[in-house]
Amino acid sequence: MNTISTDIRTVTTPCGDITYTFQRKKVKNINLRVKHDGNVYVSAPKRVPAKAADEFVISRSSMIQQAITSFAARELIKERQKNLSDGKTFILGKEYTIKTMADRREYAEKYDGSIIIHMKDTANTERRNAIFTAWLKAFTEEVFLSVMHDVHSKFVPLGIDFPELKIRSMTARWGSCHTYKKMIVLNRRMIEAPMNCISHVVTHEFCHFIHPDHSAKFYTLLDKMCPTWREDKKLLEKLVIL
Repeated sequence: MNTISTDIRTVTTPCGDITYTFQRKKVKNINLRVKHDGNVYVSAPKRVPAKAADEFVISRSSMIQQAITSFAARELIKERQKNLSDGKTFILGKEYTIKTMADRREYAEKYDGSIIIHMKDTANTERRNAIFTAWLKAFTEEVFLSVMHDVHSKFVPLGIDFPELKIRSMTARWGSCHTYKKMIVLNRRMIEAPMNCISHVVTHEFCHFIHPDHSAKFYTLLDKMCPTWREDKKLLEKLVIL
């Protein structure tokens, strides 16, 4: 279909700024599509003003953000699988080489810059991935619990009990706090980040047991409990893309 004109526009939406390609074409209605690379395209009839296209994008900002997040998650899974196939992984901010070793026992261990997977058949890729995943799951829980206990010690004087930990795969947040359940949920992807980044998120969630919102009092407490949280947050968002 012939394109009459093309323009790159950016609009501010409840989900953040969205940049999209606006194309006027010989079509009857305004159409929107999000490509797998996250780029947004809007096509509209010749006489439709750009402002109408902006309003159209704003009205569908939630759907657009969900699509971008979904596509990004799929690409991330592919990239992580590729890295695993290439024998690389990131843990606590460091790159590790994944190696296999023939062994009658099957388990994985972290040793001297490598993740060594002991297995009976070193050519069995599916089994190797399963052993690595099981090890990483247990290691992640161990690290997260250790950080939570460390952070919790700062909140004991405030009367906060140690909460339950849940670890989940999330594509939009690093953690969440359920005060009524006395539970903190952490994103399993954070195991890729340095310890200080994990500590910042855990501290953030503990602060919500005192201030459930993001009020000025909440940030005053966060500044007190984790003075470097701004730098930690920037580093986390730079190293681990959700």
